[in-house]
Amino acid sequence: MTNTAHKLLQHFDRLAEAPDAIPRLRRFILDLAVRGKLVEQDPMEEPAAELLERIQTEKARLIKAGTVRKQKNGSLLTADDFPFPVPQGWKWSQLAEIGFISPRNAVEGSIPASFVPMTLIPAEYGIPHQHEIRPWGEFKIGYTHFAEGDVGLAKITPCFENGKSTVFRGLENGFGAGTTELHIVRPFLVNVDFVLMFLKCPHFIESGIPRMTVTAGQKRVPADYFAYSPFPLPPLAEQHRIVAKVDELMVICDQIETHLTTTQTDSRRLLEAVLHEALTPPLSNAA
Repeated sequence: MTNTAHKLLQHFDRLAEAPDAIPRLRRFILDLAVRGKLVEQDPMEEPAAELLERIQTEKARLIKAGTVRKQKNGSLLTADDFPFPVPQGWKWSQLAEIGFISPRNAVEGSIPASFVPMTLIPAEYGIPHQHEIRPWGEFKIGYTHFAEGDVGLAKITPCFENGKSTVFRGLENGFGAGTTELHIVRPFLVNVDFVLMFLKCPHFIESGIPRMTVTAGQKRVPADYFAYSPFPLPPLAEQHRIVAKVDELMVICDQIETHLTTTQTDSRRLLEAVLHEALTPPLSNAA
């Protein structure tokens, strides 16, 4: 076992004794994921810089076709903006650069659509949102629009701090609307689950809390923080591997939860098995 994996084992050994062990374990996995520490990098894959060029080409095509409206550009990122190092082949970007912010739906009012209130948006990664089916005309005005594959972030306290965010899937007729307390991004040519990981990771949430502003007595995440914060973009193939690895680890977290009634020794052994089976090989290869 490498020194890195050994330190992780020590970390998780201490973590297992905490009352919120499993939620902290899940957050730690997401933190590793967005830093490029869960899977191997492949130098033969298309680098993120080239992926970003393809995204910009597609966005420009859609704007020219009038499918979407042009949005303002964020400030250029510099090395001083990067909060942590990322692997070779990755590129720092912004959500507004890889997609469109706050898209709108142009749909006839009688068509059934999905309505998603805040109570139906999950906090944990891997839990799908639920929805209510209503005629689109009932909520097309005065609510936040989204469509199949869009990613939404709860912007109001305490929902933001709790990690409420989701990829919208299974929407009635492919579109919907919901609470006004959401920021929405419509990503292009990227794995939307990787975007969701970023929105739920400790770095994004902890960095966003001091940037929240107060309006009408409520704290909210500013739109600019959502749209223009540095976003670590991996190569597309690596995004898929990261999502698959995180899904695997979250299943193991579920298994650990079922063992919390066992003895402390058994819990520790299970955590050791998790690290040896799931975390050690990719971390060793990346070292």
